[in-house]
Amino acid sequence: MPDDQRRNQKASFPLLVAVANKDHQLLIQYSLLASMPQAMASFAATADEAIAYLAKGNGKEPFPRLVLLDVHLPTLQVGYELVKYIKHTYPCLPIVAISSDPDADIVKQAYEFGVHSFLIKPVYLEEWEHYFRVFNAYWSGVVTLPPSM
Repeated sequence: MPDDQRRNQKASFPLLVAVANKDHQLLIQYSLLASMPQAMASFAATADEAIAYLAKGNGKEPFPRLVLLDVHLPTLQVGYELVKYIKHTYPCLPIVAISSDPDADIVKQAYEFGVHSFLIKPVYLEEWEHYFRVFNAYWSGVVTLPPSM
């Protein structure tokens, strides 16, 4: 593994997680701690919270390098609108969509709006941890992200 990739895997990784379901927020938070400890996750339960966070930040954490966004936030329409807003306002900010719904039309529409990846939410804790080990390897070890905004 090249030195740059090793450094990326150890460096802090600001991440905005926009998920309405509190249980899923807890699973994601736990899985990130277990599988991607360098992630500095901030959580938003609504599109308005996510927009406010991106617009002002919270004053304590750096701008996210990536957004993990539930496309049902709390409805599919709201999730799609948030994707469109982020793509328009922050065109270089990568978005990974997640959903419990594997419907092909939902996946297709999310990609059409500009998400970079689409994940189907796992069911069990071990699956969440596996997802975030792979997520970590890919987003902080393989991909070169744009500079912080």
